Amino acid sequence: MRPLSEKAGVSCTGGCPACHADGGETPSVGLSGWRLVVSAVAVFLFPLALALAGAMLVAGGEGAKFLGAVGGLTVGLIVGVVVSRLVSRTGEGAA
Repeated sequence: MRPLSEKAGVSCTGGCPACHADGGETPSVGLSGWRLVVSAVAVFLFPLALALAGAMLVAGGEGAKFLGAVGGLTVGLIVGVVVSRLVSRTGEGAA
């Protein structure tokens, strides 16, 4: 273990539960693998696709198409956040 403070002469004892300097388990660092991919698609690509679909499906002028795009984006973001949270929770239970 390295000294934490050269001047004070304090060194690490390796007894911290959050520290893995003593060879313990490595703490989890968040999403990885397929969970990261699903979360990224859910919060980025899905809202974008719904915004495009909303703009294309609404009949009318430019203002109506804009509102359709905003509505699709809003619904996509809400669904994306819910999916992302569900995917991250299943990752906590499996570990």
